[in-house]
Amino acid sequence: MIARRVRHLVAPAFALVAASTTLEAQQAASADTAVLPPVAGISIQGGQIGLGSDVFNQQLALQGRGLLKKNTITLGVESWVRWSRVMLLAGSHTYLPVRAAATNYTTETEGAYGTLDLGIPVVLAKKTLIYPLAGVGLSTTTVTLRRNGAVDFVTNFRDISSIGGRNIDITGRQYQAHVGVGLDQIFNARWPNLLMSVGLRAGYMTRLGDTKWRSGPEDVIGAPELGLKGAYARLTIGGILGKRRYVAVPMVGSLLPYIGR
Repeated sequence: MIARRVRHLVAPAFALVAASTTLEAQQAASADTAVLPPVAGISIQGGQIGLGSDVFNQQLALQGRGLLKKNTITLGVESWVRWSRVMLLAGSHTYLPVRAAATNYTTETEGAYGTLDLGIPVVLAKKTLIYPLAGVGLSTTTVTLRRNGAVDFVTNFRDISSIGGRNIDITGRQYQAHVGVGLDQIFNARWPNLLMSVGLRAGYMTRLGDTKWRSGPEDVIGAPELGLKGAYARLTIGGILGKRRYVAVPMVGSLLPYIGR
């Protein structure tokens, strides 16, 4: 379980390290010299998103396993670059574990997702950006189905061949699409010597196609749908970059862990 959580954090952590390195390099430049309206930026983000757990909960209820919440908290990093009236945004986010507990069973799900978006600024002032956006992405969701109670080695060793042991882990991969709106308000920060931004992302995310579930190397057949689907909202805080090329490293860092999956 620890290894799985580390894996889900790799993409946001990689992007965060790249972002902090880029911002540190920018501190030597006076905030007054930055280009306005801004042409590039990086932010850390936190909020919530719909989990799309209705169908999965129906199966859990039939088995007396409790119900998963319909929303989950997200944490992540986003970088963006602007050319005139077109913006390109790349983000990497993890969502915190959601647990359903019952007398004999515990079900837990967690995961991560990355997106690549296009935005069109409709408000492009010196220190204010407002833009509708749309994008596609890829998410991974891991579900652990666990029987509660003490572990009897002999009993559980015997059960492995017949019922698969005490715990089952399944991981689903899902393509995503979303539409929304972004808002960034720019301000001068006394420390560090940067132009900073606070903002909001809000919209709706849905799934594209069916979820591909696996348990280890094997396909899982007949598993119900579970994954990101529903309204989302994220608050953002970050830094404004003076040149477009500065955003290349964190943008690639956001997407690299998802390439080839």
